[in-house]
Amino acid sequence: MEKLIKGSDVAGQVRAQGKSRFCDFAVLVRKGHPECGDSAFICSDEDNLVAGVFDGVSGEPGAAFASSDAAEAMLAHLKKAAKPSEAAMKAALTKAHLAIRIGYTTVTLLHMHNDGSFIIASIGDSPVYGIGKNGEISLELPLDRAVKDGDSILKYFAYRNMVTCVLGGQMELNVHVLSGKLETGHALILATDGLSDNLFAKVHNGYVSDSSGADDLRKLVGPLRLPSAILRTLAEAAGQRARGSNVEEPGRMLVPKEDDIALIVVRRI
Repeated sequence: MEKLIKGSDVAGQVRAQGKSRFCDFAVLVRKGHPECGDSAFICSDEDNLVAGVFDGVSGEPGAAFASSDAAEAMLAHLKKAAKPSEAAMKAALTKAHLAIRIGYTTVTLLHMHNDGSFIIASIGDSPVYGIGKNGEISLELPLDRAVKDGDSILKYFAYRNMVTCVLGGQMELNVHVLSGKLETGHALILATDGLSDNLFAKVHNGYVSDSSGADDLRKLVGPLRLPSAILRTLAEAAGQRARGSNVEEPGRMLVPKEDDIALIVVRRI
């Protein structure tokens, strides 16, 4: 299966799902702005799965074209790679960087082999979460944002949209990379900030103590394990919250944001 969803072509929502002998998966891109700046791709055969989510930087010209150009270039390169490698990831990022005609985009990529070995890479603030067999969830790579845990609530929510590294902008790319092996029953969620910015952040005494949203995500996912069910639940929750107002509860806070969203859930079977 191969599915490329360009933000520049998304009028409402595009969704797909599939299965190979070693994993099952689901992908969604949904428009939240007048023009959809998010894109995604997924490609799977009997030996490999490659996937990526992209968030064109809002407020800059060509956001939709930037994410679309990057997605197309990376898919073309990564689907030819025989096995996951840091060299292939960085080569794909370079090709995408050069392919962008206008604008900037974040990116989070996954390449997984049929033995469960994988490599993930990211530039910007599109998160990747890991889900353990028992439902524990963690943020797998750091985010390139101007704000971070430990900042005041006022500062964090005022400046969380400011990314410090993007594809298509500067000459040097700050790439975060992680490799490992996905065990049977474990899963990965690749997302743009249309998901993460609509999750509760942990707060304490006026400061953000954990902005990952992992605890909130764990509650939303609950006992769900099918990628299609997880994707549907998260997309619905993000959409409902984005249309709501701020929520303050003991130890946590939600400041929703209307946004495009790209989501991919991959589980090893």
